[in-house]
Amino acid sequence: MVLKIYFQPLQKAKLLHDALFGKLSHVPFVSDNMLLSLLFVFAFLYAVQILVFAIGSHRAQYSNNPSFRPTVSIIIAARNEEHNVRSCLDSISRLSYPKEALEVIVVNDRSTDKTQSLIQEYSAVHPFITLLNAKEDPTGALKGKTNAVAQGIEGSRGEILLFTDADCAVPERWVEETVKYYSEENVGVVAGFTSLRDGNAFEGIQALDWFVLFSIAAATIRLHFPVTAIGNNLSVRRKAYDAAGGYRSIPFSITEDYSLFNAITSTKTYIAKFPLDATTLVHSEPCESVEQLFRQKKRWFIGGADMNLKSILLFAGGYIFKTLLLLSLITHGIGAVVFPFLLKCIVDLVLVHPALTRFKKQHLLLYFIPFELYYILYVVIFPPIVLMNRNVVWKERRFEK
Repeated sequence: MVLKIYFQPLQKAKLLHDALFGKLSHVPFVSDNMLLSLLFVFAFLYAVQILVFAIGSHRAQYSNNPSFRPTVSIIIAARNEEHNVRSCLDSISRLSYPKEALEVIVVNDRSTDKTQSLIQEYSAVHPFITLLNAKEDPTGALKGKTNAVAQGIEGSRGEILLFTDADCAVPERWVEETVKYYSEENVGVVAGFTSLRDGNAFEGIQALDWFVLFSIAAATIRLHFPVTAIGNNLSVRRKAYDAAGGYRSIPFSITEDYSLFNAITSTKTYIAKFPLDATTLVHSEPCESVEQLFRQKKRWFIGGADMNLKSILLFAGGYIFKTLLLLSLITHGIGAVVFPFLLKCIVDLVLVHPALTRFKKQHLLLYFIPFELYYILYVVIFPPIVLMNRNVVWKERRFEK
């Protein structure tokens, strides 16, 4: 009786599988041999690419000058962050960088909660923290967070601009450990890693996902093929920002950090650095729900759709491989995908291992297999979703493309 209860759902699943895919083997372009052959070819190509990324990530070390002390402006855009902004500004208030060379501009992005009053509390106690209330851009060219960040930059004076988010906490030596990489005049962008709180499996999977994505970003920059950086731990040289035309000249993107990074690195005048540096690690909050995570990923994929053709082609092989994995699982069962899936796990582990070791986050490996399944699913699912609907809801605002 127990066996019958256990196997009955499997029998139903097999009947559904046969009904949906039983005739696929008679179609030449999706024959068994061709599908599995393509799967193994792309598995090999994926493994080679990720191992190259792993080398780049491992080599994400750069020359620096610890005594370099330029003037610095930290820009933080905050919209309805009453639950997070205290923690952020607490960490900002503890920064050890010389205050005469530091200013912090917190831009209240038309919040409807207590965010503005909380920022005012900190600015009253700490003179280097300034509240700026964002106004609507009269031209309509600047929208959402881009508008707030642009106004913060325009109201600042620092040679180096640092960016983080209101739901982040920065380490005490964040500023000096970041700006030390700007001692060479051709450095236009310096990015850093961010770690998410990981108190449960849902948060742990997200945290591991971020370390993988940051490792790839660091690797591509080290391999002289810069792709992206994330705005919650990002800095740019003001001269590089001006050379790129600033946000008023950069085409609008829902991922304003990517658009700025791309504009500066595309000038060919300035280079980017993404060091594997534990002293610059920023801590942030994970998404609290599946709906919030869905919206975050959709926003990222829509922003990623603005990548140049070379960058898109760089990741096309990985997308095809993951799609073939899912198709082969559906049409051939688990046995057909065990080897390519294990190969993927091994090379992904090699990729992320340097970051997990450097930042002492090895405990995240507890979530590695669930993460791999999650990673495959969202990479395959979101491109079609973005093609069908490019509207985004973020921070109670709707953006349409």
